[in-house]
Amino acid sequence: MKCQRCASERILSTSAKCSDCFSAVYQSGMDNEDRFIDGYVPTDLNVGGGDYMEVRFCLECGQIQGEFPISEEVVKETFGNAAKC
Repeated sequence: MKCQRCASERILSTSAKCSDCFSAVYQSGMDNEDRFIDGYVPTDLNVGGGDYMEVRFCLECGQIQGEFPISEEVVKETFGNAAKC
């Protein structure tokens, strides 16, 4: 695999099982409202899904690998529909 930004082959893939203990805070500055997730890993944010958090990033330039940008609508829907513990 090559970095989608700089084409380096120095990619670190991480994975963590967190069951329902994932949490995230989204601060956009667009509406001065913080959004929270406490529960399972959402599938629409390029960080894994379900019980597993998975992130790949380039050790050369720091670019997180995946499909970007993620629209504001997807983020709001994901944070609004997150399963609660």
